[in-house]
Amino acid sequence: MTQKRTFTIILILLVLTTGPIQAELPFSLKASPKLLFNSGSTDYTIEALTYAVSEDLLDTTLVGIRSKLEFPLDAALVGFDLEATSKHVTEKGWTINIGALINITDPDKMMEDHDWFFDPDGSESIKWSWTESRAKLSYLLLKFEIAKTIARGKKLDLSLMAGFHYNRVELDMIGYSGWQVSVDNVIKGQGPALYYRVTYKLPQVGVRLKITPSWQTIMELQLAGGRLMASDLDDHLLRGKTAEATTAGWAFLGQAAARLMLARSGSARLFLAGRVEFVTQSASGTQTQEWYRDEVYFDPVANEEVILARKGTVISGINYETTARQVRLGLGLGLAF
Repeated sequence: MTQKRTFTIILILLVLTTGPIQAELPFSLKASPKLLFNSGSTDYTIEALTYAVSEDLLDTTLVGIRSKLEFPLDAALVGFDLEATSKHVTEKGWTINIGALINITDPDKMMEDHDWFFDPDGSESIKWSWTESRAKLSYLLLKFEIAKTIARGKKLDLSLMAGFHYNRVELDMIGYSGWQVSVDNVIKGQGPALYYRVTYKLPQVGVRLKITPSWQTIMELQLAGGRLMASDLDDHLLRGKTAEATTAGWAFLGQAAARLMLARSGSARLFLAGRVEFVTQSASGTQTQEWYRDEVYFDPVANEEVILARKGTVISGINYETTARQVRLGLGLGLAF
């Protein structure tokens, strides 16, 4: 059974079963399937220093090498939210949210790979390569959040919240086109070019403001931040090497949501929901590269193949930075019990 089919079955069961069980529980439930459109990207940049040898083999010069890979995350996402809230509205109660999202489309934008040479003192850089590839995406976001009301007014509730988000992104890059050395030296190819997987784990704390102008309208604003833990794997299929990094950094999240209740009373009340979410993430560390086969380059001048790196070669301690930015716009139709 595929991941998406299993996800759909769970979603249907959640909506169908929340009604009968909620009467026995000391809290109310809201179940909402949703559709969101995600915009953004995740990328990483590496830098290393090496020595370039002159043509006469007599001199060496210290040269910096920088690479930046940008992976698109624009896609349509489907998922659900399930919320449990204390029934005693006169008390400063608790709210628990769980949710999940997966993608149902692939990115329209292309993955891009950039390479530069630069002076170690940062005074000059020369771009010597650029390629782009079509990307196939597998996206999963799981979230758990709990909030405690600390102040309550007639139409305003202020809460402290804590939570954990798990975000896994996998991309398969198909084909490539671009240039190397100069824009006139065009290169291109077909078939699998690169596989990339990154996992973000984000414990977070923040504040949530709930505004209830009327029985029909409910709005929420939330800001949160936390320590980001990220790990990734980049398999350069064309070059026969992997690159892995485990990093730490910080992330900041925000969301604005609104619900429009379509019925004032009843055991199951229908509502419309809309939301805007954003997240920005940044982490740094070191990367390790390892060749699982000989990397071969054909030298047109010497008219022969040259081995650039042999199988088993390992390079570690490469400076590594990763960032991600996502904005999600969505609509949902749910039931309140």
